[in-house]
Amino acid sequence: MRYHGRGVPESQDIIDYLVAHGAYVEASRQCVERGDLARAIRLLERVWQFSDAIPLAMTMGDRPLAVRLSLDAGLPERAAEIAALIADDAPAELTAAADAFASRGRYYEAARAAERAADLAGAAAHYRRAGANLDAARILELAGDHHQAGVIYEGLVQHGTADEAAAARLALGRLLGRLGHHQDAARLLQVAARHPQHRHAASRALCGELLGLGFREAATEVLSRLRQEAPELPPSPEAFVEVERSATVVEGPAGRGVGVDIGLLRRRFRIAKMLGGGATARVYQAEDTLLGRPVAVKLLAIGAGGTGAERKAYQRFAREAEAAGRLRHPNIVTLYDFDEAQGLFVLELMTGGTLADRLLANGPLTPAAARRLALDLLAALGAAHERGIVHRDVKPANIFFDAAGNAKLSDFGAAHLIDFGQTQTGGLIGTLATMSPEQISGSPISFAADLYALGVTLFEALTGRPPFLGPDIVAQHLSEPPAAPSALRPGLGDEHDQVLRRALAKAPTGRYPSAESMAEAIRRWPTESTLGVAGAAAAPASAPPVMAGDLDPLADAAADAAVDVGHEFARTAQGTLSLARDPRVGRPVLRDSRTQPISDDELARLRLLAAAGGPHVQRILEIATDRRLVVYEAIPGPAFPVDDLPPDERARLAPLLAELQTMGAVAPPLAAARTDGGVVLLLAPPLPAGAALP
Repeated sequence: MRYHGRGVPESQDIIDYLVAHGAYVEASRQCVERGDLARAIRLLERVWQFSDAIPLAMTMGDRPLAVRLSLDAGLPERAAEIAALIADDAPAELTAAADAFASRGRYYEAARAAERAADLAGAAAHYRRAGANLDAARILELAGDHHQAGVIYEGLVQHGTADEAAAARLALGRLLGRLGHHQDAARLLQVAARHPQHRHAASRALCGELLGLGFREAATEVLSRLRQEAPELPPSPEAFVEVERSATVVEGPAGRGVGVDIGLLRRRFRIAKMLGGGATARVYQAEDTLLGRPVAVKLLAIGAGGTGAERKAYQRFAREAEAAGRLRHPNIVTLYDFDEAQGLFVLELMTGGTLADRLLANGPLTPAAARRLALDLLAALGAAHERGIVHRDVKPANIFFDAAGNAKLSDFGAAHLIDFGQTQTGGLIGTLATMSPEQISGSPISFAADLYALGVTLFEALTGRPPFLGPDIVAQHLSEPPAAPSALRPGLGDEHDQVLRRALAKAPTGRYPSAESMAEAIRRWPTESTLGVAGAAAAPASAPPVMAGDLDPLADAAADAAVDVGHEFARTAQGTLSLARDPRVGRPVLRDSRTQPISDDELARLRLLAAAGGPHVQRILEIATDRRLVVYEAIPGPAFPVDDLPPDERARLAPLLAELQTMGAVAPPLAAARTDGGVVLLLAPPLPAGAALP
């Protein structure tokens, strides 16, 4: 009989053989090599490797599937980012994304996607399930169901929070005014105008209602107060109301309106096309007739009078205008103009797309291109830091290229003037995949946070993957070292490893003291690629993604075999324990092979432990679908009882131990081992003394 290799008869398909033997990840790799990405995704789903399946879905162009996989992987922010990439003129995709969000209980995101798909009934239903009643009423109003929208607004006026009641009065007053009920509208708007966040918008609407009731003097008085803040408004209430009627609302993502004067917008700009949109704004390519040049016009999806999270989002954009408006640098996207009242930015048009686009389409950059990128961005950060500005959200999506290929940093929406004694407030601002440890922990922020985020970005630009793949990205940022780039991609060298290792130091003081000093180190990177023709990556574009958990620099870049059965070191009542090296994750693993499938109770316990994983808990990397194999990370070092820990270390672990015991996942006595990252609780039997890791 003839064989494929690996002991597989030629009469049997190798993928079927691997599936039959439970090697789903290896089978998925074979599917990728054959171009059968759909089957590869199905196989990865069977072993819970959802995050590894996301890039495959993106390669297939199935963004709704990528949304669902991101949610299954516990990455809701990634799901939202992918959904934002779906064009507004693709209703079928948006509807499918909405269904994916709804199926996982993410009703607010489902509503946003349904709204963009113009599925108003679906959007209203999702908003109601999400508890976003103001948005539900707004959608019903857009759909023409004024009665039901009014019922919701009235309910919020009577039973909502103070902020909800004020916003509902404003919305209901506007609705009644459009329906000709000027007296009722005026009463509601007068009360809404007492709320600081809605005073301006309610006063503008109230002026028209008073004039409609014949109270010209009262309308004039309201207008005079408005003109104290905005002298450009017409002096007579009649002229003001005419201007208000000629103005309309420009819809932002998920239909959130921005009060932009369309007449003014059309007189100044010739809109060519939409370039993209996110949670808070849309960006259009346009010709600015005032400046006589092509520009990018950003329109905010929220207004200055919003409440809660919307108000904070608006303040972020206001800071962006203030910070970027003071910077003039060839590697920073130029801000030409900003209208705070209308939430309008006029920016330099960047025709080369973003770094995120390039990495998605073409894979990692050549070392020479990455070197140029790094120096461009460090020049931008150096200029910002000299002005006391910390960007706080350096990532591939905020890095643009002009027609000449120069990299430019954009989106200073998260920037603020640095006070070295100030800590981050108001929640995490930034993107988790690139956030520094001090941002995650709420410690004081300095310029070093930007250098860490740039290190993450350059790591991905050079290797094609972020330094940390999860599942517990927060814990990895806080305590786990990244892999060496040279171990992940042939052609990179010690120069790249040393720079990125220092940039990704956990402590800010361990990083470069300035952007300039980091640039000096990067200038020593080789200027020519050693990766083959045209500097292309050695691995083909269809190479399978690395499994989550690839955290240390032990990977053998040439290894491509499936996990071997390993070196057996102990027999248990359930089966055998062995040490092996998994080339897919580039690290030693401990394999607990069972003679019988594990029970439902044991499976539930293991899943709880896997979910509770972190830097101080031994990770469960895989549970085979046939329940006969559990794979743990291999923790070296002698084991000892947790009770033998010094009191201070036991106190630090006490909350974790209590959480695990409350879940019923573990019970005393527990063992632990010491690692470079601290004490780790052992979930599997400890390794024998002196065991050599493979």
